[in-house]
Amino acid sequence: MRASDYRCVFLGRPADHLHHSSGRDVAGNYLDSRLIVPVVRRQHVVEHQGWNVAGIGDGTSSDPNALRLRRNAHLLIRLTDHHEDGSVPLPVLYFRELAFMLIRVADDMEGER
Repeated sequence: MRASDYRCVFLGRPADHLHHSSGRDVAGNYLDSRLIVPVVRRQHVVEHQGWNVAGIGDGTSSDPNALRLRRNAHLLIRLTDHHEDGSVPLPVLYFRELAFMLIRVADDMEGER
């Protein structure tokens, strides 16, 4: 996926960044490398600033699944706030990768029992 092939999910303008909606863990590795959304630079900065305000930006949570869920929820809430009068234009690939991430989280939860 290339940012230039898509429009920003917030503004509808040509995207120039890809935002990894689960982000990185404390070691700097992407939690879900294929779970991405196209954005313009400013919206990418705003998303990461929002993570910092919410306390989920530094990746130091002891539970990577909690980060996955909270960061993706943050994105979805912000998108619905931004597009409250219409639909949210997310690439189909995002939904597929989100589904796989949810399965991984559920599998991890079952493994902890």
